[in-house]
Order: sequence, then structure tokens, then C-alpha cells
Amino acid sequence: MNWRELLQPRPVEHHAFERVAMRVLFAWVVWRHVPGSLAHLEITAPHGVARWFDLRFLLDPQVYTWCTYGLWVALALYVLRIGWSVALPYMAVLSIGVGTVINSQGAIAHYLQIVSLVLCAQTAAHFYSLFGIRDLTAAAYRAAAEDRVVRWSQQAIVATYLVSALTKLLKTNGLWFFQSPLLAVQITKTNDQDYYDRLDTASYEAGAAVAEWMVQNPLLVGLVLSTGLLLELTAPLVLFARWLALGYGLALVLFHMTVHQMMKLNFLFNEYLLWIYLVNVPFWILFALRFGQRRMARAPA
Repeated sequence: MNWRELLQPRPVEHHAFERVAMRVLFAWVVWRHVPGSLAHLEITAPHGVARWFDLRFLLDPQVYTWCTYGLWVALALYVLRIGWSVALPYMAVLSIGVGTVINSQGAIAHYLQIVSLVLCAQTAAHFYSLFGIRDLTAAAYRAAAEDRVVRWSQQAIVATYLVSALTKLLKTNGLWFFQSPLLAVQITKTNDQDYYDRLDTASYEAGAAVAEWMVQNPLLVGLVLSTGLLLELTAPLVLFARWLALGYGLALVLFHMTVHQMMKLNFLFNEYLLWIYLVNVPFWILFALRFGQRRMARAPA
């Protein structure tokens, strides 16, 4: 573990402690992103797979309770690294089902989709390794298979940002820089919705001030939001080296925090996944400790 390894563009081989930390943290994210109940919802505007499958059984409290119990078992298996052929598909299907029900209320929310996408990527990576050629020892195979799960998770995360950037360019005919200040209209709309939900006058006035500032400073807004667009377009670079994943991960987290402050759009699960699979705090803590130990060992007595 040295700077030369960090700078070399090659597939990353993760240490056992990293893989354990990622499993535990991602299991927590999956548990948190599945709500405790869906009984208060109705499928009024079927969206996604709800157009082909009747998902109203998830609205039954008893059925959903059993689904939740199944999720707990699947999460335990996931953390223990056993039974993934059952646990991962179950988690992915339940995540998609829950997200579909939530998005079938007449309005579409995007905050759950990235978790479902990563679960699908992990399921695909697991079965790809399961049916691949196993020319390694059992321990080496398990490590390589889980590294593939991590890499495919990173690719799924990167793909969401790249698609977002391409969509912005296509929908604006390449004029994102000039049209991005028009987001002040969206901020005004979300600010009004938030006010009628909470009746928080101070928050409403702060949101209105942000929208007004954007209207008065279109050039600066265009520069800031175009920087975010450039970050999304170049996101695939994170796949080449650890230090690139760290830099982009932190930059994207900052980007989401800025969007939350400006537009009141919270992509908390995106931030969680960025911290887990790109920033990867446990690795950098250990790296800093070992780097400090080497420096101390080289110091004269």
C-alpha cells in the first residue's frame, strides 16, 4: 500500500477489511431506504414494473411485515457473505417493488433509484462470478468475486451521473450553460411545496432569496452548475484509480450538498453510496496510519 499503487491505473484489489466495511454500510443503506410501511400509499398512477405486475399486495400491512422480516434475514446473509444467490435477488426485487409503489403516486422521485440500481449490479456481478471459470483457490476466488461486486457497484453509481449529464445536454440541445439559471423556477416551485408541507416561514424566505439571487446572477449560476455537469461527464475516471475515486467522491458529495442548499433537493442515498464505494474512508484511514508509521520509522533516533 503506497503512493505508486494508488497512482497506477488498474483494477483495484480491495483488502478484507474494506469489503467487510462496505458490506455492513451498504446493508445499513438498504435497510434505511426501505420504509417501515406502505399502507398509507395507493397505486394511483402505475409506473415502471407496476404497469405489468400488480404490486398492491405490498400495501397490505401483514404482507409487507413479512417482506420486512425477509429483508432482515437477507441483510444478515449479505453481511456474513453467505447465501448471496438468494439474498441479493431478494433485496433487489424488494427494493424495486418498494420504489415502484412510491413512484406510482402520480409523481416520480429519484432518491431511491440508485440503491436499486446498485443492488441489480451486485446481483449480476455475483452470478457472473458464480458461473465463471474458477481457476483460483477458494479464498482468492471469493476475494476476486467480491471485488467484482464492488467494481460493478462503482460502475452503476458512475452510470447514474453520466446519464444525468447526457440527459441535461440532450434536453437543452447543448445549451445547459445558458439555460441552467432557469432552475430558479424549479427552486421556487419546490420552495412553495416545502412551505405548504411545513409552514416554515424562515425556510421559505431563505429559498426565495436563493431563487432571486440566481435570477440576478445568471453568469455565476451557469458557471457553478456547468462545473457540476463537467464533473458528471467525467465521472467514469473514478474507475481508474483509488485517488481519482476519492477526489470525485468528495467532489460529488459537495455537489449534492450544494444542490440541497440551493434547490432543497436531497439525494441522501447518493451521498451514502459515494462515501461507501468511492471515498472509502476505512482504506484512507489505514493508509494514513501506515504512511505515518513509515515516516516515523525512517526518522533518525
